[in-house]
Amino acid sequence: MKRRATAVAAAVVLLATLGAPLPRSAGAQASSSTTAAVLPPPSLLGDCSDAVPVIVASDAAAQSDIYSAVTLVGVLGANTCIVLAGGRDDPFPQDQLERLATAAAGGYVVGGPAAVPNAKLSGRKMTRVYGADRWETATAVGAVAAALAAGEDPDEPDEPNDTDAQPDDGTPVWQQRLADEFSAALQSSEATDDMCMSLYRNGVPIFEHKANTPLVPASLTKLATVTAALSELGAEATFTTRVATDASALAAVSDGVLRGDVYLIGGGDPVLATPGYINRIAGARPYTDVTELADAVMTALGALGIETIDGAIVGDGSWFADGEQSYTSHYPPDATSDTPPIWKQSYLSQNLVGVLSGLIINDGYSPYTTDRRSHTRSTDAAQAAASDFDDLLEARGMVIRHRPRSGSAPAADDSTDLGSITSPSVSEMLIRILRYSENTPAEMLLKQIGRLHGDSSRVAAAAAATAALSDILGSAADEIVLVDGSGLSVHNRMSCEAAVRLLALAGADSRLVDSMSIAGRTPTLQTCGPRPLANGQGSTNTIFAKGGQLNDSSAIAGVSTADNGDVLTFAMIANEPLIIQTGSCNTLRQLTLDAIGRYTYGPAG
Repeated sequence: MKRRATAVAAAVVLLATLGAPLPRSAGAQASSSTTAAVLPPPSLLGDCSDAVPVIVASDAAAQSDIYSAVTLVGVLGANTCIVLAGGRDDPFPQDQLERLATAAAGGYVVGGPAAVPNAKLSGRKMTRVYGADRWETATAVGAVAAALAAGEDPDEPDEPNDTDAQPDDGTPVWQQRLADEFSAALQSSEATDDMCMSLYRNGVPIFEHKANTPLVPASLTKLATVTAALSELGAEATFTTRVATDASALAAVSDGVLRGDVYLIGGGDPVLATPGYINRIAGARPYTDVTELADAVMTALGALGIETIDGAIVGDGSWFADGEQSYTSHYPPDATSDTPPIWKQSYLSQNLVGVLSGLIINDGYSPYTTDRRSHTRSTDAAQAAASDFDDLLEARGMVIRHRPRSGSAPAADDSTDLGSITSPSVSEMLIRILRYSENTPAEMLLKQIGRLHGDSSRVAAAAAATAALSDILGSAADEIVLVDGSGLSVHNRMSCEAAVRLLALAGADSRLVDSMSIAGRTPTLQTCGPRPLANGQGSTNTIFAKGGQLNDSSAIAGVSTADNGDVLTFAMIANEPLIIQTGSCNTLRQLTLDAIGRYTYGPAG
């Protein structure tokens, strides 16, 4: 008997790992959303009434598990059936659920939670047989088959839905299930070697994988930028744009003519814009309406009897004295000939980020179009802003005799203000940076942090923000490397632990979290949210999240509050060449969101 059991175990391993061919079933199909798998013969997919069920995933990624399941059924005997759970990332097929409902209690699951999530078991108590990879799973199935062949009882079944039960190590089953389902992304075919994951429940770690490894975070960088901005600038900080003229010229006005220039003086407002620029895209977002400033200036000039400006509109962008309008010519200090620049040139040609300056209107595009890629980038943002303001005044009837240009405004003591306008607060701008993932406001806020500390250049601003993060996060800030504010640079770094700490610091009810996307509902995650439970019933938790994506980076981090009051805070970052080709809602993001959204089984609050 022992020799027979050993032979059975060896056969299972051999069949599963070598991939012995099976006849394709005419009565069952693999998941339509995945590559087809070779399915068990029809005799094993028929009536399950009172039979011992063996559940297995049915996509190509589970092929070796299918072979193992077939061999296990062969050992169990005639009164058994195989139930196909669908693709690893798909709902349980309804026809298979109906077959399972007629089966006997108990049974087996071949494959780990990444292949057949606990949620698919519908509360059944079953024995799960799996290992860390397909070889170990085949070996585990072989051991069970050998025990059965020897007339011995295999291990007792798991109880996946008993929230009060505990495995041998004392971990509550609900906690193990949450960890298993969250870590399912690591078993996906899209999982990468350079990948971190971190999950906290109510401030306590539930699962971590390379959580302290800094990786390229893409737009998760914005979490660090806005955290530093809220700390350094203040949530209620605003930025003012002024219009002034030379006091002596104003005193010499005659015959309705102002003989001198009018200065548009920037205060680093990142959202100064015209209604047409904002309204060309869907989704309400806060901005500073520059047309209101034009109205105020016209009122002031009219009150002084001025109908003509015998001068120019002069744009002053010296609020940021560094003059850095982009970072395509910047390199890290230890750069070699193979080191990429801070920003790729394509970021500008595709208009992924606007022109950086102390004075910009419409992100520094002049003119703009309905299609972002067709905007014209200004080579002198202050001059372009002056030109836009010139047009607004002329459209309101002002005659301006000289061409707009950039330049320096006179000192405050030598000038008279004609009007000003104040931006929305930093906290109000968060929705543009986090939900809409706009790069220009993020970069401008970073420069404001630098200016507050005396130097708005990229290097100095990043250093000032990093120092602020160190004060806020302590040692966790060592796992963040800021080289820009938006996350466009491949030289940024952030660990999953640091991302989770940033979100936990803000709090689930904070303005920061509320300003992020709602996964599956709002931009930029409108098409990527948690899928319903396997049986298609019940709702999923609301997840506030921030995504990040570059050619070689895919990331997501967020916060969700379950019905029982549990707060889940999570992060996933994966780096691999051209991972962007897996899509904006790739399997890594999808499985991560599924695990968080489906957490409806935790202990009562």
